[in-house]
Amino acid sequence: MPDIAHIANSLATDPLAGLLLAISLSIALIIPAQRLWWIHALLAAFLLILSLAFHDKRHLSFDSYLVGLLAFAAVSRDIPNQPLLYRIGISWFACFTLISAVIYAAGERIQHRTPLERPFSEPAISAALIKRDT
Repeated sequence: MPDIAHIANSLATDPLAGLLLAISLSIALIIPAQRLWWIHALLAAFLLILSLAFHDKRHLSFDSYLVGLLAFAAVSRDIPNQPLLYRIGISWFACFTLISAVIYAAGERIQHRTPLERPFSEPAISAALIKRDT
């Protein structure tokens, strides 16, 4: 389990974690503008294309933020009044951004291996041990 100091250090030094926090602040400033609910889907599609094009491994944190960004356009159409839209929008993006930033910051300590990589990453048994047993 990652500790708080490691997460804070990753948020301060890692460019993608900083980008996630910057995106959340910029989206929080876009929300008060009227009738811009469609821009969330365009921004999310643009960022998803950038994620697919430039990241060799897709990050779960970035993708979780993009899911929240895409879903907000559909959610915002069903909200009846403008003040409620502001409150829900700010809370929505703050929650998704915090979740994605913590996932990304904690992700350095987790080593993901596919089933094909497991036999190659485990230490091989030496020939001396095999001869002793036989």
